[in-house]
Amino acid sequence: MSQRFFTECLAAAAIALTILPAQAETAAVSPVLPVERALSCSDASDCPYFPEVYEADRAFREALLIELKKADIRRPSWVPNGVTTPLRRVEVDGSARLLTSVCEPHNCGHYFLMLYDPANSAITGLYVSRDEAGALQTRYFGRPSIAEAALLKNN
Repeated sequence: MSQRFFTECLAAAAIALTILPAQAETAAVSPVLPVERALSCSDASDCPYFPEVYEADRAFREALLIELKKADIRRPSWVPNGVTTPLRRVEVDGSARLLTSVCEPHNCGHYFLMLYDPANSAITGLYVSRDEAGALQTRYFGRPSIAEAALLKNN
């Protein structure tokens, strides 16, 4: 075995030993998704807010966009970055849901209140706005159950 071959093998082994532990650490640590954090948070300061979940969770975002489209509600441009509340866990019909809201900046009379069912990647909600005359308009989307509609209406 030549000295050069032996030196090259040692160099390759040294590189492998420095890379592998870093890869093992990366694989062992999996990030907690915002929806998972929302399901387990006990204090509002620990709970993720709507924009974080909207950005990071594709199932959440798609469920919202699909249900808005079905209800013929055009998603306002401010929704991803509106004024929001943290997602908080609530029980509806014996199942965990996540309740959140987002309103138009400087106009929180125009808002969405939503219940997300992470087990089924389904969302229901209430859209509140005002018409040109200033009259309050409310529209449900996502076909909420009676219990869901009552919770949305009373929040």
